[in-house]
Amino acid sequence: MFENILIATDDSQLVKNAIKYTANAFPDANYHVLNVINTSNKSVPITDILMEDLKKASRMAIKDAEDIFNEMGIKKIKKSIGKGVPSEEIVSYSQKHGIDLIVMGTQSKTGTQTQEIGRTCLHVLEHSHVPVLLFDNIVEIKKPKKILHPSSGSKYSMRAGYLAIKLTKYFDGEVEVLITQGGGETERTFKEKDLENLTYLEDLRLETEHAFKKLYEFAKNNDIHYKLKSCSIKPDKDIVEESKKYDLIVGSMGRPGLKYKLRKIYPPFAVGELEREIIVESKDPILFVED
Repeated sequence: MFENILIATDDSQLVKNAIKYTANAFPDANYHVLNVINTSNKSVPITDILMEDLKKASRMAIKDAEDIFNEMGIKKIKKSIGKGVPSEEIVSYSQKHGIDLIVMGTQSKTGTQTQEIGRTCLHVLEHSHVPVLLFDNIVEIKKPKKILHPSSGSKYSMRAGYLAIKLTKYFDGEVEVLITQGGGETERTFKEKDLENLTYLEDLRLETEHAFKKLYEFAKNNDIHYKLKSCSIKPDKDIVEESKKYDLIVGSMGRPGLKYKLRKIYPPFAVGELEREIIVESKDPILFVED
């Protein structure tokens, strides 16, 4: 599924849990473990003694991650320690080493050093060209067989839609697509016949009506049952509530609108308010995909 997976580790329990979850889900991948010594905080002088302490903590974080992988029977591990701004080092490493999935926690602390993972997480999402799997909670170690895919139906969300279906096939699971725009006061679940004729899309006022048809056909060709449901007028609450029935959220940062089109000029526009809400509120692992 994924060939080269990067674990951005900090020796927190959250990331240790993320390592176990990811290794269990993708046991055949080549794993890269990266710990970054944060030297970007200019208010704290990095003395020789402090640097030695930071290096020691970094080596311990790498060793703990390696031990977890070994316990799970995974030996293909490349270890690395970086220095600088954590988010920049993570993105740079992924580009240099052909990484196709980044795994990280959304917030954590490590020993002698506090990392602003909230900002680090957002920066990685804003600049990464590969999917990013986020963990905000300790989760059960199991195959994510039930996948929820929130989608605007725009051209920007197609890559995430195809990946959600591929993951469903890989895990021999099920997928639900939750339409995040065009909904009414209540949710609506669509039947097979609706997917065949597209008439329901006119009711939802979606400009890109053929997107869901393409994904439906792709799912059908892969023998995947494609369940489609619309959000109400509060998509963030619907997504969080619906995710309680599922193991993994696969979402796209791509969305219609001028702000997203300007993300290359101003990267913070890459992550919208809806995506931020999902990161904060959801208890499930979230796999974000750029368009």
